[in-house]
This record gives sequence, C-alpha cells and structure tokens, in this order.
Amino acid sequence: MNNFQFISGDEELLDLVQPLWEKLNKHHEVNSSYFLDKFRNLKFEVRKNKFIKSNNLQVKIDLIKDIEKDLYVGYCISTINEDLTGEIDSIFVEKEYRKYGLGDKLMNMALEWLNSKQVKTKIIGVAEGNENVLEFYKRYGFYKRRVILEQINE
Repeated sequence: MNNFQFISGDEELLDLVQPLWEKLNKHHEVNSSYFLDKFRNLKFEVRKNKFIKSNNLQVKIDLIKDIEKDLYVGYCISTINEDLTGEIDSIFVEKEYRKYGLGDKLMNMALEWLNSKQVKTKIIGVAEGNENVLEFYKRYGFYKRRVILEQINE
C-alpha cells in the first residue's frame, strides 16, 4: 500500500469525491432493474447538500489516492446522526484497484471512526441491483435486518 495516500476529513473533501460518486451512481443505474431512472436523475449536488446542510449530522470522508498517477481511486463517506446511528453512506473503489484490499481499508477506517464516536447502531444501505456486495459487508458483521420495498410509479 506504499503507492497509496489515505486522506481523511469532512465536508471539505466532497468535491474530490464527486467523480468517483458519479461512477458509483452509474454502476447503480446500469445494474438496477427497477430504479434506474432514480439513479439517472440523481445529481451529486443533491447528495452533497445532504451532508452540508444537515446540522445534526457528523460526516467523515476517507479518500484514497494513487500517488504515481495522481488520481483518486476510492472513497468512503460515513455519517452519524443525532440518534447516534452510524452509517456507511457511500463506499466505492475503482474496479482495477479492488485487488489491493482498499475496500477493506476504507471499511476499517470508517468502523474505527464510528466506534470512537460510540454509535449505538451501524447501518449500510445496499441499492437494488447491487446485492453482490452483501458478502463483502458480512465480513464486517453486517447482515440483512429488513428489506424495504418501494412501489414503482409508472
């Protein structure tokens, strides 16, 4: 992991996350069977405002930079709300970098932060069409607790 720089901060890093977030959103759009329009219409500014405008939300952003290529290749956004629920809001690593354990590093950094803040509950939402990540999250003790269905408006 000598070729990678790990950067942690809060909302000031959101603009650096945008290109990676847009790739994740495109992944969700392509893989969604029922909600691709929601992903197609979701803009980063809307997502960003959730983190900036909420007074009751603590935000931590972890970024990974490939030092040689001077390129950001992964990120994780974690939050804590007023009820002390910690959430892994968004996590992504570029496909060609997934073999280096960077997703594991991001998860561990996020969970260490959530634990240090003594959250009561930790959650992760998984988008429909992205169920293949469930095994990854199980390695960290995350399991399906409930399934929320949403009616499609046609």
